[in-house]
Amino acid sequence: MYNLLTKHYVEDSAGKFRFDYQISFLKWALKVPHGKPEWMLGVRSGDKKKLVAFISAIPVTMHINKQKILMAEINFLCVHKQLRALRLAPVLISEVTRRVNLHNIF
Repeated sequence: MYNLLTKHYVEDSAGKFRFDYQISFLKWALKVPHGKPEWMLGVRSGDKKKLVAFISAIPVTMHINKQKILMAEINFLCVHKQLRALRLAPVLISEVTRRVNLHNIF
């Protein structure tokens, strides 16, 4: 996951600036209390099983007007540059949304 995000996550139009999260930060951001492993989705390529797309969600509690509401925070949506024309991002978003909805979070 680190390699995919390092090479294909958010970058400027010239490709010179790119987020480079440390592995320790990614572990901290994704291994939260009450986190659901099934909310981390990856797509792997054929024979080499290389990760080519990823999306994650974590549970968060929002406080709105003194009311606690359980929600999901979506993050780290990333698709390999050469595969972006295949429109994997909407599929990943739909699938993570479906999995979050299974936990009665809408």
